[in-house]
Amino acid sequence: MKKLGFFFLSATIILGSCGDPGQIDPKLKRERVDIVLSDEDLFKGNMVAAFLDNEKKFIKESNEFFLKGVDAYRNQKELDSAEIYFVQSIKKEPSAKAYFELGNVAMDDKNFEKALQAYDMAEQLDYKPFSKILYNKSCIYSLQKKNELAGQYLEYAIQAGYNNIDHLQKDADLANLRDSYYFKPALNRGLRGVSNSDNLFWLQFKKLFPVVKLPMELKPQLSQEVSQSLEYISYDYEKYISEMRDAKFARDVTSSYLYYSRPFETEAFVAVIYIVKDEWMGDYAPLTYKLATFSPEGKLIDKRVIAGSSTLDGQILLSKVKKDMTISASIVEPQYEKDPQDHGFEDNKVKSYKKLGSMNFSISKTGKITESESKLLTAN
Repeated sequence: MKKLGFFFLSATIILGSCGDPGQIDPKLKRERVDIVLSDEDLFKGNMVAAFLDNEKKFIKESNEFFLKGVDAYRNQKELDSAEIYFVQSIKKEPSAKAYFELGNVAMDDKNFEKALQAYDMAEQLDYKPFSKILYNKSCIYSLQKKNELAGQYLEYAIQAGYNNIDHLQKDADLANLRDSYYFKPALNRGLRGVSNSDNLFWLQFKKLFPVVKLPMELKPQLSQEVSQSLEYISYDYEKYISEMRDAKFARDVTSSYLYYSRPFETEAFVAVIYIVKDEWMGDYAPLTYKLATFSPEGKLIDKRVIAGSSTLDGQILLSKVKKDMTISASIVEPQYEKDPQDHGFEDNKVKSYKKLGSMNFSISKTGKITESESKLLTAN
């Protein structure tokens, strides 16, 4: 399948002067002007690529609109509101996740052309897992009774890692394809294209956690640059993150899940660390670090909170992940410059941490996470 390419626009015009060709006439120089996306530009790959090259970023505002869109779509089932929020998220800062969810909304609204455009943009921006885009396109073509195309994209989806074979056998969106000549050959070719589609799906998820250099400290707050560089974990990977799978959405979507690191990988297990963040608290939201171990095939072995905190006024774990597969943690209490009861937490910096005790975690050869007994300091 041919992907959309990136074409960068430049708002800087460079012209040579009549004199020295190596010099630029200052009168002819123009400063680069940041691109602004209009509604007509949303599905123009070159304009979106140019926008992403802007110096000024609005990632925080984009994420806020995105979470409101998820709430409207998943909780309230309000397609019109969800579309407005996702479009606003894209216009603030285009992202693969916002385009993918916009495609889902358009598909539910039976606006198949818009859905295909949105999925194309999500693909251009490297949405993960890619197999979900391919599968959804197969569903759209089936609904349009374009069964040959539907079969092709189903084959691509399976080869790219789509692994819910039971679901595609009964998905109503694929009814036209299943009733056609193209279904069984596409399914068979897709399954022959990979040795194990479940394993491929797991590999796609695992590789999104960056390998890190140890030892590594897990900080209660991240710099803006680091925070903005972290990617959201797609809800399509909820089978690996039980909180995402089991949680029932509240009226407001509050928690986001972020890839952080892959500190260990052995023949017996893979260990990953992800961050849970309460988005409604904004820049001051505390971070909770979770360590999860999986079998080489992606089956969960164990999971523990190993650092951070879920509240601003409680105890915090300051942790360090070591090469010997242990994590040492200090139990601390933040000391703020101003009394939080009088001044709150906004613009109230942590001046120090009062140590209350310590604890340690270790990962066994089989991937089990054990916790040593906490050692609390004796008050004087």
